[in-house]
Amino acid sequence: MTHKIGVTWVTLLLSLNLLHHGIKGKLKSGITIPDKPNIVLMVADDMGWGDLCSYGHPTQECGEIDKMAAEGMRFLQWYSADSLCSPSRAALLTGRLPIRVGVWGGERVFLNDGSGGLPKNETTIAEALKDAGYATGLVGKWHLGINEFLPDDGSHLPHHHGFDFVGTNLPFTNHWACDESKVHMAHPNPIKCFLYWNSTLVQQPFRHDNLTASFLQDSVAFMHNHKDRPFFFYFSFAHMHTDMFSAPRFRQTSRRGRYGDGLREMDWAVGEVLTTLVSLQIQHRTLVIFLSDHGGHLEICTEGGSNGILKGGKASTWDGGLRVPGIAWWPGVVAPGQVSHDLVSSMDVFQTAVELAGVTPPTGRIYDGKSLVPILLKTSAAPTSKSTPSPRTLFHYCSNRLMAVRQGGYKAHFYSMELPSNYTEHCPGGVPNVEYYSFYDCYGSHITHHDPPLLFNIDRDPGELYPLSVEHHREIITHILAAKAQHEANLVPGKAQCRETSTTLQPCCNPPFCYCNYKPATHDHRYG
Repeated sequence: MTHKIGVTWVTLLLSLNLLHHGIKGKLKSGITIPDKPNIVLMVADDMGWGDLCSYGHPTQECGEIDKMAAEGMRFLQWYSADSLCSPSRAALLTGRLPIRVGVWGGERVFLNDGSGGLPKNETTIAEALKDAGYATGLVGKWHLGINEFLPDDGSHLPHHHGFDFVGTNLPFTNHWACDESKVHMAHPNPIKCFLYWNSTLVQQPFRHDNLTASFLQDSVAFMHNHKDRPFFFYFSFAHMHTDMFSAPRFRQTSRRGRYGDGLREMDWAVGEVLTTLVSLQIQHRTLVIFLSDHGGHLEICTEGGSNGILKGGKASTWDGGLRVPGIAWWPGVVAPGQVSHDLVSSMDVFQTAVELAGVTPPTGRIYDGKSLVPILLKTSAAPTSKSTPSPRTLFHYCSNRLMAVRQGGYKAHFYSMELPSNYTEHCPGGVPNVEYYSFYDCYGSHITHHDPPLLFNIDRDPGELYPLSVEHHREIITHILAAKAQHEANLVPGKAQCRETSTTLQPCCNPPFCYCNYKPATHDHRYG
């Protein structure tokens, strides 16, 4: 049901007295963290920083994700480790920069016929938490590699990276070529569009009508089956990546059009996950984190989301490509109605998970994330505009090129990517007629080198519009240069995994036609 409100979204978040999912009041001093809490990680695909009602979108309907924010903590400075899917997800699951992990090179992402994948010597959250006795599960988009030697060897699939239960999943992605709406093409291309159950290809091309519902069905079954033991569950949405889709019940329900319809379907699924936790009475021992993998894809206009006032988008290292919505929900532990100005990274999820699980991750490697636990345990429910910016340093890469460094409230661009003067060239009436990126290559002629670096005060100028005078900010630049030099001195790049492709590795359920539908109406969840 569409929420009809006559107040601003800020008022909505701060004035809810009856919280929807079971929180009955503010936290008291002295918080007890449950031993080995469950961790549910929900990740949207290509959703921009400004896409949600609670992040200021003027026409997107308020919904379950916004209620989640009102009942927990909403982060205003949550950064992805990369502005594309594969590297950002590799960093999310390992707590390490993509350059260290080796998820770089070539097309910057894993292709449907690539031989590379997330290296098996990297430890994921799932693998780390299994050592602490956690059940582990995944549904949805993977995009961290499929096959290595044969078209069906599945060498890089999730079950090789610590996930015991792998339900309905997209080992590649929801691609532009998967369009069933006939808005962009007559029919989907099966080469780009295939659905797996665990490691078995079950539908090619896949259908969208019940895709999210299938993800959700598997998720609810997993939570029911493991309600009496700690679990880690990764729900990776196909929304909001192009092509746009939604189940029939959500179509033409949003003022915002097709993008809003899809967001409302994802929003419904988020609400169902939280409702399930409450119905199982395990919400007080479950940390839920919702975020996007990176910023919105602006070149596809009304189908590419909104990054709000931020500059640039997907594929770039401007803040519109890297800053994402991030929300933490944990009734009884995370105080409701909080707004965090702390500078945090998606790589922090790994360190947060291992701290809460009480495990020590493998040594002999550098982790780039920090635990969010101290931030999550803050008990002030009122946001403040006077929060002191964190002195933390983040390093922003494009493939293996260090483009920019964020330190505290400042960001220095050593290289910057040219952006188009407008995004309407291929979007008559706002509807894209081609999927494209203005600029994608990290070493092309559209990249500008800055020496001294281009410096912005992100706190005062989040749109990165007004470069600061080098003369008047020498001390800040000196600190950033020192951090950059130290980082580069200790950096050992992993072997590039995104380079090799081969048509012999293309998943195909019924060669040479690659058309099939083996997906059953329901799944057996006894082993979920």
